[in-house]
Amino acid sequence: MPSSMASLAGIIYVLGNVLPPLPAPADEQQLPRISLNDNTAPAGTLNDGVLTLELEIRRGSWHVLGDDHPATDMLAFAERGRAPTNPGPMIRVTRGTVVHVRVTNPLDTTVVVRGFGERRTRALEPLRIPAGATREVRFVADAAGTYFYWGSIDAPVLSNRRYEDSQLTGAFIVDEPGAVVDDRVFVIGMWFDGRLPDGSPDFSREFLTINGRPWPDTERLSYALGDSIRWRIINASSDFHAMHLHGFYYRIDAKGDIARDTVFWESGRRVAVTERVAPGSTMSLVWSPDRPGGWIFHCHMSVHVIPNPALGPAAPGGDARFDPLFRDGHAHGDPDDHAEQAMGGLVMSVYVRPPPGWAPNEPKRREMRLYIQSVEAEHSLSGRQFSYVLQEGAQPPAADSVVFPASTLVLRKGEPTSIRVFNRTDEASQVHWHGLEIESYFDGVAGGSGYPGNRTPAIAPGDSFEIRITPPRAGSFMYHTHMNDLRQQGSGLYGAFVVLEPDETWDPETDRVVLFGESPFRDDEVPVLNGANPPPPLTLHAGTTYRFRFMQITLNRPNTRVRLVRNGFPVRWIPIAKDGFDRPPTQRAPQLADQFIAVGETYDFALTPPAPGELTLELRTGNGVLLIAQTVRIMK
Repeated sequence: MPSSMASLAGIIYVLGNVLPPLPAPADEQQLPRISLNDNTAPAGTLNDGVLTLELEIRRGSWHVLGDDHPATDMLAFAERGRAPTNPGPMIRVTRGTVVHVRVTNPLDTTVVVRGFGERRTRALEPLRIPAGATREVRFVADAAGTYFYWGSIDAPVLSNRRYEDSQLTGAFIVDEPGAVVDDRVFVIGMWFDGRLPDGSPDFSREFLTINGRPWPDTERLSYALGDSIRWRIINASSDFHAMHLHGFYYRIDAKGDIARDTVFWESGRRVAVTERVAPGSTMSLVWSPDRPGGWIFHCHMSVHVIPNPALGPAAPGGDARFDPLFRDGHAHGDPDDHAEQAMGGLVMSVYVRPPPGWAPNEPKRREMRLYIQSVEAEHSLSGRQFSYVLQEGAQPPAADSVVFPASTLVLRKGEPTSIRVFNRTDEASQVHWHGLEIESYFDGVAGGSGYPGNRTPAIAPGDSFEIRITPPRAGSFMYHTHMNDLRQQGSGLYGAFVVLEPDETWDPETDRVVLFGESPFRDDEVPVLNGANPPPPLTLHAGTTYRFRFMQITLNRPNTRVRLVRNGFPVRWIPIAKDGFDRPPTQRAPQLADQFIAVGETYDFALTPPAPGELTLELRTGNGVLLIAQTVRIMK
């Protein structure tokens, strides 16, 4: 059988089963303990407009999985006289401050540190620190924004930094003078504790962290209704991430990298529920909760939220770790506590406190019935094909019937709707209503949604669960399982969810859902478009306006590119919406039909073909490899 991750998850890496010997455990009596840094307090001493900071590069003991698990030997930054931290000490100053940093390297090898210097210059010069030496740099913090600094032994670019120096990162925040500092800073990290025999990284031994911790040890955040919540995200890891917030939209105010930060004018701002974050990039966002309960913020790449790897030479690697998750799911523990017991990596929980006497609105509702079904599938890695099947008419669907992709659900803005979900499979499951502004209890994260004492349960085999939805806006959304994602979602448990305006008529001829996901039928690397690869030709008519609703729900393709081309060159279309949120008029100018779409994102475009001819709808990897091509015939 081919590698699970190369087939369903679409990872381009080759995974193996043979692990090289791991270094001996850290001797905690000799190595200092690496503390975890929540990035709430700035480092250094500020005097007369000059911030002085003395940093040391230290080898320390990092308890990546918590105090009751072994430690690993790791490099970290430390403020002189204090313990090393992960992330490193945060530099936070106002614009115009002079920053004076001294870095000491007691190691027996050269370390290069990047990120110190003025931004309004041609290039940031790296600080090269020989073994046993100290180097210093003095500069003016001349541009407000979200930045960071990072060190490495032999990685010229951030995407190559994966091992003992992978946690040499610190936040560098420059505020405007007089600005209110009420935000939180979160640094995404990544570390590999194993390599394949050929020396390449073993992606099954990948640890992903937020401020030095993987879930379920990441910080638990608590807010009140109506709070203005501001986060700065720094992706100091070597991979892309698709950062998804449950239940709410967030407004993206700025995006940048180590050298520059671009603050968007009001006309250029947009909102999202999922945003692609490249290695070395930063993002500033703001959101405000209008519904209480438990929510999560996580990377939507499924392989970045599965249970954390084990530590030590006996820990399974390669297919030995991934295959059981495809074949059996994560069967340990209580399904009703799936979020705590069967998720890991890039997840944070958010609890929005309800006010006294709060109760959800309970109007009369339109009723729908949705069935979770599964059948044996010989060519599926899980051995099953899963599906959501909507009941049409008075009779439920046959128990052994499945559709792929799952039934497209069509609701109306403002219409109170009850969806009773019946689980006819032999394993627990749930439904997450991706991008929908919904009450927390119905958000679909078993053990994570809901309220203390009344958490959302798993839907047990043979049981049902009522979902109550009143969509506040029309748009393009998705729904999918949030349990055992590699097994269930990778075997077909996902579908499109469309919300129409109250007076809008659903016309699938002009309203085209384009759902890009995994196939439950094939055990190779080929993804599918609306359940097929290659998909059948699409026929459109010249002069007719079509709405394309692109939805990306693969397991691990954060860098997919969708293009609509004529003779290899993109035509033009008009952007309408992102993640179900309508774009303002200032962002609706015609543009080339060439769009990156990460896992968990939806994009809507309007297309009016001017004349008969033939187009091609392409889905490609970020570096241009063709994944899917669909012929689009334009008729009179």
